[in-house]
Amino acid sequence: MSNLAKHYGSATGPLGFPMQDRQAFALETILKALPQDDTYRYRKAVIARGPSETLAGERSDVSWISTEDPDRENEVVIARGMNDSQFKLNPIVTMQHAYFLPPVGKSLWRKVVKDGELRGVKAKTQYPARPDNWDGTWPADVAFSLVQADLLRGKSIGFLPTKVHVPEQKEIDKYGWKDVGLVIDEWLLLEYACTFLPAQQNALVEAVGKSSPSLPEDFIEAMGLKADLFRRPPEDSTPAAPVMPFTPLTEIERAVERRLSAWDLARLTRQAVQDHIDRLRGRI
Repeated sequence: MSNLAKHYGSATGPLGFPMQDRQAFALETILKALPQDDTYRYRKAVIARGPSETLAGERSDVSWISTEDPDRENEVVIARGMNDSQFKLNPIVTMQHAYFLPPVGKSLWRKVVKDGELRGVKAKTQYPARPDNWDGTWPADVAFSLVQADLLRGKSIGFLPTKVHVPEQKEIDKYGWKDVGLVIDEWLLLEYACTFLPAQQNALVEAVGKSSPSLPEDFIEAMGLKADLFRRPPEDSTPAAPVMPFTPLTEIERAVERRLSAWDLARLTRQAVQDHIDRLRGRI
């Protein structure tokens, strides 16, 4: 926990990720008050709509972090039910929820928004510039580069339902919620992260390689990529010239002598003479 204290807080919260002490105590109180039911379990949800705005000169973007569309678990999260009082105590944005890495951004605000038929929550994420005293790759630089390249498109929220209901048929018909089994009316935002779409894996590898070929292996691990794709060759990477096999002349002479000494020259001579005589006599 010591290496994470300066980034995320000094306590491991009751859900297993680091946070400030006051966040951990408050969250523990909330968890004890909630029904001990799977319906109220901690969840993550991924929104892959991409940034709606990338703000030039600010190193920031404005993105959807939650919408009222049914998610992969056939649940609907109501936007106006968001409570971000816990999150705003330490509004740090991670890369892929990887708490073993430094954060890549800070959430400046979260707002409930309606855009036509779409309702949800938008947030502004700032990617801070590299400090002068930072040694090595600055993760926020890489994250922001990928956002600008339209590769780091998603945001993933971690939240805790505090009030839910099973929708009635008339509600399902009204909103077109096919197969929706649960509506989360009120929820506690605890974290959110930048994330990417697995379908863009090859493009991501290329973009990361171009943006920073010396990424730390733990950063690559957080992105679910193979670290050996990004390892830099040593400074003197010129391959050594192949060594051609060479046999000294003296060794060749010794080898010839050994072969000759093994031959019976007198016998070979007699056999050669006899073969020649036989050919002269017409024998084969």
